Amino acid sequence: MAIRKIIELEGKSFIQSPLGTIQTGVGKASFQAICKITSITGDKTQLKVTVLHSDDVSKYERTYGFEPSVADGSANFIMQAYLHLKTLPEFAGAEDC
Repeated sequence: MAIRKIIELEGKSFIQSPLGTIQTGVGKASFQAICKITSITGDKTQLKVTVLHSDDVSKYERTYGFEPSVADGSANFIMQAYLHLKTLPEFAGAEDC
């Protein structure tokens, strides 16, 4: 399972030179990413989920946390993780793929 979302990034770019670190500017990037959980760690009180955001050119990972449900009939923890991601503002409008 994975989800698809348009990701917008903004950040500073730097280069290393003999004079030290030099900021070369601020940039923005936007791409349609496939967001896939690559690892889950934790216990019944807190799970940490690492998500790989990738397209053909760009890739980055980010970690999210949530409290899973352990009640009878709850979805498995992987499904709960994807459902949790889709509740976050940065994943608004994400779709299953």
